[in-house]
Amino acid sequence: MQLAASKARPGGPPETRRGLPFKINRRKLTETLTAYTFLAPYLFVLIVFTLIAVVTALTLSFFYVDFGFTTPIFYGFRNYLNIWYDLTHDGDFAVGLRNSVEYTIGVVTLQTILALFLALLLNQKVRGRGFFRTIFYLPAMTSSVAISLIFYWLYQPQGGINYVLSLLHIQGPAWLENPSTALPAIMLLNIWTTAPTFMLMYLAALQDIPPTLYEAARVDGANSWQMLWKITVPLLRPTTFAVVALGSIGAFQIFDQAFVMEGANGSPLRSTLTAAMVIYDTAFQKSLMGLACAQAFVLFIIIFAVTLLQKRYIDVNIQY
Repeated sequence: MQLAASKARPGGPPETRRGLPFKINRRKLTETLTAYTFLAPYLFVLIVFTLIAVVTALTLSFFYVDFGFTTPIFYGFRNYLNIWYDLTHDGDFAVGLRNSVEYTIGVVTLQTILALFLALLLNQKVRGRGFFRTIFYLPAMTSSVAISLIFYWLYQPQGGINYVLSLLHIQGPAWLENPSTALPAIMLLNIWTTAPTFMLMYLAALQDIPPTLYEAARVDGANSWQMLWKITVPLLRPTTFAVVALGSIGAFQIFDQAFVMEGANGSPLRSTLTAAMVIYDTAFQKSLMGLACAQAFVLFIIIFAVTLLQKRYIDVNIQY
């Protein structure tokens, strides 16, 4: 009869029963299961409404699909060839991409500078800093459509902006009717609404910089301007990359503000037509869902490439 208990060998340690090669930590297992339980709703939404949607859109970009409930027809790369033809013949998608690039460069540059300036201002030990922080952040908390309607009225020929200019004996332009001022007007709106969010990101990063670095710089005779460019700006480069990358992703996909203020056709003279508006028109006005999916993936590739370039040249971790 085989014994279940361990028995001693002559001159050696007792023989034990073989079990699992590792010991289960019940507490750690419980914490892990609890964490995944709380993450399950988000993971479900991510998988269903993001990953599956992306794969479906990529698949549809190789088909002719319309909203007429017809059977999808395999097109191969014909949708992408149509996009190439559009780009080489100054079609709507080419104009939309050009306007989106111009819009992104202007908005991201100015909103980054403004966000850093506001963060440096609020990082000073001044009375009422919390109050001004709240006031500066209010535009980011307001509905984008509501703010767009307010600015639409302000930009009217008899609106508030031209009224203030008339008090200074300056004749204001027709902001939204002139192709040279329509897109910059929308850019100013976007800068005003997005800079506060990035201001908070810069403010948090500024408070993480050790004060000893500035004290050592003062001992060496550095002035405020030198400390800004030699200490503050270099140490903020990871945050600057996040600000620039997020700003670029949002600016390339600008839709709601331009749509509310100028309509779906990007008037005047397609000067406010963006890539996202062209995709919307292709999908829901022309009912060419396959071509719209292909346009969306071209825009995705452009945004992804720009983000990689920004990470390569901006996201440098500097330590002193």
